[in-house]
Order: sequence, then structure tokens, then C-alpha cells
Amino acid sequence: MFLDESARDNRFYFFGALIVDDVSIRHIEQGLDGIGRLVAAHISGFDPRTEFHAADMFQGKNLWNAVPVAWRVKACDLVAKVIERSGAEFVFRGIDLERLRSRYRRPFPPHLLTLAHLLEALDGRLDRVHDEVAVVLADEHHTAGSSRRKLIDFKIVSVPGYTHGQLRNLADTLYFGPSHASRLLQAADVATYFLNRTSTIKERDTRAQDAVGKIVARIRAVTVDEYVWAP
Repeated sequence: MFLDESARDNRFYFFGALIVDDVSIRHIEQGLDGIGRLVAAHISGFDPRTEFHAADMFQGKNLWNAVPVAWRVKACDLVAKVIERSGAEFVFRGIDLERLRSRYRRPFPPHLLTLAHLLEALDGRLDRVHDEVAVVLADEHHTAGSSRRKLIDFKIVSVPGYTHGQLRNLADTLYFGPSHASRLLQAADVATYFLNRTSTIKERDTRAQDAVGKIVARIRAVTVDEYVWAP
């Protein structure tokens, strides 16, 4: 399982996760490598190893700033198509932070609370559908240490406010790594970003609306669990 997080200002916090097996892992890695080579073949100076970071791709920032908008949109759509055809599953969890703050005087940290909701959903999916245990890998984050420690708590006992029961199907600990070195984390980033965007932004430009709608439809074709909590 490959996890990524995404925020919308101080209003929403999201986590998304790709559930993959060996076949879907190979499909996504090879697919994203192929997209990188395709863009490089048409855009002078583009490094085919460039990270697929959805916010940069869609907005034309950082390593994607010299890529024309048509190719940036095409690359986003192609990544979504690879995910759609890979055999992977996607789980998406979010929290409405304004509602959280209005209801609770001292709410749990949004990062850990959203992560807990996601991990509980993943654990349930493993239990009900796959009958397997899974290793969880996440993009590096400044709270990686506390996230790893909290996962240990989740696995030992039910933690009030976080989980309703022990997490029994997540193996070992929570692993963190750099997204620029992982095509799977990049795929999780793209999926999470676009479900965030469609949940929180009304596109003003009809071309952007059409592009986002097409990409989101591909991601939702493999989404098995999607919920945004508004307490």
C-alpha cells in the first residue's frame, strides 16, 4: 500500500492509498516510466526521470514549468489511465477541518486523525476482501516519527478518537521514503491530488473542468472507498 497526503489550505486534509500487488506494481512503474519518455521525446530538455507531482504538473511549477499546458494535462491523464488499467485499488479519506475545529475545542492533530481513518479503512479492506496482510509505504513527512509510533498504538489497542479496533492486517511498521524515487508514491500523489481538487474546488475554466473530470473519472473507476468526514 502506497500512501500520500494532500491539504486544501486550512480547510481540508486528505490521505489516499493505492493497494497494489506485484502485477499492478510493475504496470504502474513501467507505465509512468513510459510517460516520462514520451514527454521527453516531445519537450526539449525534459528529463524522463522527472517526478510526477500532480500539483506541479497541473499548475506548471518547478520541473514542469517549461512543459506546455497541453502536455501537462496529457501527462496527468495518462498517469490516471495507467492507474485505471493497473488492477490497483484506491482508498481516499478526508476531514473537513473547519467542522472539526468548530465541534471540538482541542481536536486531534488532523494529520494523524486522517491517517488513522485511512489505515482503519485499509485494514478493513484487507480483512473483508483480500484476506492478506500488507506493508504500508508513505511519502516522507515531517511527522513521520510520530506517525510510525502511532501506528504501533493502533496495532496494539484501539485508540479512542483514532480507531475503533486494533489494526490486524498491516505488517510491521509504517515505512517512509522520498517520492521522487518511487513511481508508486507518485501515482498515489496524482490520485490523491485530483480527488482533493474535485472535492474542494469548482473549476472556473471549462477546459480545466473537462480535464479534471476526465482524470477523476479514471481514478474513481478504481476507488473502492471514498469518504470525507464532516463532524
